[in-house]
Amino acid sequence: MADYPARKATQEDPFKTAVEAAQRLREALKAHGITIPSLRASEPVMGRYPFVELGGTSAEMADVLSAVLEKALAE
Repeated sequence: MADYPARKATQEDPFKTAVEAAQRLREALKAHGITIPSLRASEPVMGRYPFVELGGTSAEMADVLSAVLEKALAE
């Protein structure tokens, strides 16, 4: 089973958790040639829930991301 650090029930520093989750996603996307420039950590929701903003991207990057997800689903 995959490791999802951001799913831990208690967080000492929710912003740090969001920063780490955003970085992990950025690196995973980069491995597939995908860049989302607006991807970033955001202030915790309700002061305690880590939050990552995906933001916008080009239609080309959206197509690349869709293709990667569709391929993973087919496997």
